[in-house]
Amino acid sequence: MKKYYKAISDFHKKFKMKNTNNEEMTFRLNLMTEELGELAQAVTKGKGREAIIEENIDLLNLVIGNFVSLGISVKEVDEAFWKKHGEIMGRKKRLISGENFRISDFK
Repeated sequence: MKKYYKAISDFHKKFKMKNTNNEEMTFRLNLMTEELGELAQAVTKGKGREAIIEENIDLLNLVIGNFVSLGISVKEVDEAFWKKHGEIMGRKKRLISGENFRISDFK
């Protein structure tokens, strides 16, 4: 994670994104929505593995950029990840239809 975080942080510095709309979460949410749409198209149109990987990497870059934009440190990301991971690992899976199941917090 440290290498990815540094790479995206360097990207933000190179293009002087600090204190611009590029670091505003509403703008970033719009970018993520656009990229998620591109991933959906790649999947639903049967594009190959490379296209699907590329669209997922675009989303990963944006998610890491969200942390950079918000000033959330690698340590905070790491701690939050493992906390959430522990929570989801304690969940049960539930069949929702046919062979499809969800692993959610069913309260």
